[in-house]
Amino acid sequence: MLQTMRDKAKSWVTFVVVGIIAFMMAITGLETLVPNPNNPEVALVNGQEITQVELAQAVDQQRRVLIQQMGGQFDPATLNEQLLQSSVLEALIDKQLLLQNAEQYKMGVGTGQVDQLIVSMEQFQQSGQFDPARFQMMVRSFGMTPLQFKEAIREETLLQQLRAGIAATEFITLEELKQLRALEGQTRDLSWVVLSAAAVRDSVTVSEEDIKAFYDASASQFMTPEQVVVDYVQLNKSTIAEAVEVTAEDIEAEYRFRVEQLQQQASNDSRVSVILIQTGDQRTDEQAQARASEVLAKLQEGVEFAELATTYSDDPTSAAKGGDLGAVEPGFFGAQFDAAVAALAVGEVSQPIKTDFGLQILQVTGRGEAEVPSLNDMRQSIETALKQNEVDSLFLGQSRELADISFEAADLAQPAEQLGLSITTSEPFGRNGATSGIATDPRVAAAAFSEDVLSLGANSDLIEITPEQVVVLRVREHKKPEPIPLADVREAIVTTLTDRAVEELLASRAAEMIATLDAGATLADEAEKQQLELVKSENTRRTMADVPAPLLSATFKMPNPGQGVAYDSVALPGGDYAVIALSAVRPGDSATTPEELKTLGQFIASSNGRMNLEEYLASLKENGKVEVMLGAE
Repeated sequence: MLQTMRDKAKSWVTFVVVGIIAFMMAITGLETLVPNPNNPEVALVNGQEITQVELAQAVDQQRRVLIQQMGGQFDPATLNEQLLQSSVLEALIDKQLLLQNAEQYKMGVGTGQVDQLIVSMEQFQQSGQFDPARFQMMVRSFGMTPLQFKEAIREETLLQQLRAGIAATEFITLEELKQLRALEGQTRDLSWVVLSAAAVRDSVTVSEEDIKAFYDASASQFMTPEQVVVDYVQLNKSTIAEAVEVTAEDIEAEYRFRVEQLQQQASNDSRVSVILIQTGDQRTDEQAQARASEVLAKLQEGVEFAELATTYSDDPTSAAKGGDLGAVEPGFFGAQFDAAVAALAVGEVSQPIKTDFGLQILQVTGRGEAEVPSLNDMRQSIETALKQNEVDSLFLGQSRELADISFEAADLAQPAEQLGLSITTSEPFGRNGATSGIATDPRVAAAAFSEDVLSLGANSDLIEITPEQVVVLRVREHKKPEPIPLADVREAIVTTLTDRAVEELLASRAAEMIATLDAGATLADEAEKQQLELVKSENTRRTMADVPAPLLSATFKMPNPGQGVAYDSVALPGGDYAVIALSAVRPGDSATTPEELKTLGQFIASSNGRMNLEEYLASLKENGKVEVMLGAE
């Protein structure tokens, strides 16, 4: 069982950890320290809320991932913030639905399994062994406690099991594969002519009456966007840090404290070896107890613990090392384990301890000794840490003070003066925020357009932009939507109406040509009569670079003409129209090697599995209650 979990840890668990780290870094921040009333829910999933802050920080993390993946090729102008926000919210909703569904069906992941998964993760190992200190350090760097990290692992493991149970059950038969292979390799003979939009565009005229009618009928399209200009004050950790100094006395006091901690921690850490005797499917409790008694008897006879661990232990990884678990930090393997270790002197062996996995016989092989660095070696890190602690404390205190003063003040002048902050004015932005400046954060737009701030003229609540930056804003100017004069949009309307007229004209001509062809004419005759270029393509496959994609798509949707010719038309990019003649359909070769069929089958089954999961999610949404408030007014 333990080896199975280790094997899994080398595959998908690694990716789970990376995903958890990214997600948890996105959703942890100052709001865990300072209550933030300006954090409305953006969605409710069967009563479980997803908040504006959770969404905003998840969006920010996803944006950082995209920037990191694209490197120097990243262009901020190509990033659709609204689409990104929508996709991230959808992912958060899907996750909540699946977690609720798993709990509904009593699915779970045991604490022991989670602990063993963590022990097996390479990220927390040093020289091939689990390193508790490394685990603690890395988890703290994620902004999490060990319990929070374990809960995140539990959730992701549970989701993985549920997804696999739905998506990994799809299969496809050999006959279906052969049919698909034949369809995939199908070829078609076709020819076509192009009716040019440019050739008829000059013949289209748009009247002033048509322009005015379109403008009046589409009045809602021709309005200036609703925008606001805000004043804001911001509090930054970097600014606070510039005024913080650490004295030599502070550094020396902290050094003495750290030395004491190191010495205390070293005295608590023990090097432990284990012999695990599993119960359950492998053996009964009575059989396990008998096996444990046999081990203890051999120890009394003088057989080495390491030799017995190699022979008797059901944990192959530690057994291969003579049972050695390395240095074990108190609290990781549970209270019973800690109590047994604490009661043992170096070299002593415990009585069998009953755990979730069976019986464990422990031996303490050593106690930790602290390696104390010199003050000079630690001076820089201590100074940095003390300064950061002071900055964090001041930032938290000033953040609370800013929130309190701003709530009571009639403007931003009072909090700015009392805290020594500057008032900054933003560029205009709408309800969806902006692509630059303070309003790139969606929480700023949400606060600016809230009822209290926009309609009642109040200062906003404290808004956390990043864990190092908070702001308070108030609306300086509200620019309501106004009609755009016809003269300013006339050119765009003319282009739209002209494009529509050209499309209608070409569609009509294509229909007339197809009627003539159905009556007995050939496409070659029509091409010659109308002085059009006839293009032919024989043995055309589903993907060919020299055939326009819309034309290919339309061709492979046309019915088999048999001994005749089938005709259709399709709009092309740029406004042109093509009239297509399909004269032959040839099935592809279904013969293929077993390896190719296996690869194709796995690909199709995987694709169908993802579709099954999407359909399952859709059913959860349909049968549940999902309310999305984002963007609702």
